[in-house]
Amino acid sequence: MKANYPVEFMAAILNGEIESADRIAFMINTCREMDIQILPPDVNSSLIQFGVANGAIRFGLGAIKGVGEVAAAKIIEARRQDGNFKSFQDFCERCGSAVNARMMEHLTRAGAFDSLGLRRSQILAIAEPMLKYSASRAADLAQGQGSLFDMLDEADSGDSNIQIPDIPEFSLEEILENEKQLLGFYVTGHPFDRWAAVGEALTSCPIRKLDDLANNTGVRLVGMVDSYQQKFSKNSGKQFGILSLEDLDSTVECMIYERALNGMARSNIMLTPGLPVMLEAVASKRDENEKVHVVVDKVCSMEEAMDQLTEMYIHIDGTKTSRTELEQLQKIFAHSPGKTKLVFCVIDEKDAVTFVETSPRAGFKIRPDMLEAVDTLLGPGHFRFKAEPFDTERAKAAAAWRANRAAQQQTAPKE
Repeated sequence: MKANYPVEFMAAILNGEIESADRIAFMINTCREMDIQILPPDVNSSLIQFGVANGAIRFGLGAIKGVGEVAAAKIIEARRQDGNFKSFQDFCERCGSAVNARMMEHLTRAGAFDSLGLRRSQILAIAEPMLKYSASRAADLAQGQGSLFDMLDEADSGDSNIQIPDIPEFSLEEILENEKQLLGFYVTGHPFDRWAAVGEALTSCPIRKLDDLANNTGVRLVGMVDSYQQKFSKNSGKQFGILSLEDLDSTVECMIYERALNGMARSNIMLTPGLPVMLEAVASKRDENEKVHVVVDKVCSMEEAMDQLTEMYIHIDGTKTSRTELEQLQKIFAHSPGKTKLVFCVIDEKDAVTFVETSPRAGFKIRPDMLEAVDTLLGPGHFRFKAEPFDTERAKAAAAWRANRAAQQQTAPKE
């Protein structure tokens, strides 16, 4: 079934994992790797749970926090009886009694009204007056007080006279954060997408595979801060940190003790939510039933981490890329000397690839703004990296040093 009906198969898998947030996140990323699009919920096509729509997988209305299956079922029934909703006013008139103001906000922020032709910001701006108008109109119609136009066409959606403001859409960051809060997952994108190529090159083990490692394995992890707390030990009184690190499909809790905290202070690293970082750490798991325990040895900013990139490969379609675009690429990397080699992978009309190294003697220092500029010029997904291999033995030695020091502190005589 997976080979012949991959979309239907993955939708069924997602519904089977509905109670496991980690598994859902992993399967959503698997769908993207299979080029299966994951769409936000939609009042005109969603079921209660995951469903298939036009070759993509659509989130269910029942998955939206604060909406629930009862309201979702009423929306789906209204659509079944009278067809798709033609406008936001049409939805309010047919389903206004089934949803309250909070549900309406959650539906909007989750993207469930995107097919109705308005921005999410615009719908939120008119939701309250539109609900009031629709309730009043429904009451008038029920009492036989509707206008002549209402009697001619009860489905008319152009009589509200509610002005739709010309306001910009929410930022991508806010849209993604709303999706994460209301659906439990990022749907239309992921905040870490822009760092995916860097993370792929630098990461020694994806977060989801940490459980498979042997005890006391050195790892290099790349992700973004999901949350961070600083606390004090009840025994020693020393400060330590608890970091939740997130990559594209998984999260892991990491412990940060004195040595790494001091390094963060020297580098002026503040672990705020959404910050991309690279960690050098040790993953411990004494028992196969035990949850993996990650202790951080060093926290690096992405600017520092990118110094470990040895080669950057930019993929160019030789049949489409213009001379002007090549000149713009040259400007992006100008005046930024470093050690990362830049290699162009030029694809010709026969799909043959020619590798062109810009300069065998000189390299470049890759900066985040360069990656954004390349994405803007060529579109996402046009570059890959190679990085220096991670020294697992050094990480193990650091872990052994910490363990030895901790043992000495426990056995030291108290004054």
